Amino acid sequence: MKKVLYATDCTKKSAPALRYAYRLCRAIQAELHVLHVYEIPPIKVATIRSPQQLEKWEFQEQKEIIANYCATHLKNELYIDPIKIELVESSFVAKSIATVCERLEADLVIVGMKDNYTLRGIFAGNIANELLDRLSVPILVLPNESYYHGLSTLVYATDFEAADVLAIHDLVTVAKPYNALIKVVHVPLKKELDTKMRMQWFEREVRQRIAYPELVFSLVEAEDVESGLRKCVRQEQAEMLVMMEREHPRFYDKLFHKDVVEGMQLEVSVPILIFNQQGINRDMQNKKETVYSI
Repeated sequence: MKKVLYATDCTKKSAPALRYAYRLCRAIQAELHVLHVYEIPPIKVATIRSPQQLEKWEFQEQKEIIANYCATHLKNELYIDPIKIELVESSFVAKSIATVCERLEADLVIVGMKDNYTLRGIFAGNIANELLDRLSVPILVLPNESYYHGLSTLVYATDFEAADVLAIHDLVTVAKPYNALIKVVHVPLKKELDTKMRMQWFEREVRQRIAYPELVFSLVEAEDVESGLRKCVRQEQAEMLVMMEREHPRFYDKLFHKDVVEGMQLEVSVPILIFNQQGINRDMQNKKETVYSI
């Protein structure tokens, strides 16, 4: 990963996410672009000045705001590896993030989750879905107050598909600087058959294509996929959950909310890295990768 785009609303609550994005980029040696999407307040639009003057002044003001924001919360770290600032005036946050991502040809987009303190809600479930529909690059979602402590264990949820192999290959670029363990897990559904054999097959496929020693594979028994992944993250004390946004209903939405299923708490407190299956499938077709299944 060479370029990373981090979208922020420049609030105090999102400062830990800024530091997380910055330190992660330093570790993986990626160029960090910090994006702020802003709107011109109606009171300014109503003045007698021309729209062009307003846009110019507001742009300069917002540029100073985001520059001061980064300097305040990154402090001396900012002078080790400089960042690049991106500004967009728009009321469409997801569309703006996608546009900047495509212009920069970014390899990863990082966003924070919405909370009660954000003015615009830089990130919410619907924006996540919009970004996944618009982008082919992975998206890293940082829960509130995601403090960076490095990476030692990452949990990857597989469904034994070809796209999983390429996703794990890309995940190694994140794990390798830390020599982190990647635990590849599958939570079998009740109707699934031969899951042990399929996992053994999948492990062979991965190891044939990826020469990274810190890979382990296991099945996780649980009532459903969501609770199984939460159980695994908790038991492994993982710093990141990684999954594929597959071409079926998005179960990851449930991981971001409480009480979606009666009597269960499905809140996830670790960062979630989401790969886009459609984007990976397109890459496989462009590179003429062999598609395999079982």
